[in-house]
Amino acid sequence: MKQKRVRNKLSVKNIKRIDSTKTHGWQVHVRRGGVLKTKLFSDRLHGGKKKALEEAKAHRDELLESMAKLAKPLWKIKRTPRTNTGHLGVSLTEYTNKSGKKRKVITVTARETLGKAVNRKFSVDKLGYETAVKKAVAWRNKVLRERAKEEKD
Repeated sequence: MKQKRVRNKLSVKNIKRIDSTKTHGWQVHVRRGGVLKTKLFSDRLHGGKKKALEEAKAHRDELLESMAKLAKPLWKIKRTPRTNTGHLGVSLTEYTNKSGKKRKVITVTARETLGKAVNRKFSVDKLGYETAVKKAVAWRNKVLRERAKEEKD
């Protein structure tokens, strides 16, 4: 069974710890609407790690208040399909197999979790175009439903 990735309990959203040779502190990163704002809160200038982190959190909260809100998680945003089948993430692909024969397949891609794509192929030669597309769309919807259910929990 696949192990679920455990989130670091010490990590703070939009804040990264930097400990390099000459830099020690917390860096705030907030991106909204294509605009990235960053600011470093040095341990030395703010009186230690804890105080620098508190300042960074306060600054992050101010930034999030002043910047545009995220409407939805990016994977939930409906996009217009730019595929040759008319379905998002589903496309007709042709490839040459080892024996040199050209094969047509419906290739479908979905994000099982953030950053992890899963792919599946459905043979047009075996199933026919319509059936292959229907099965591909059904499989993709199933993967996305399972993801939505896991992210709710």
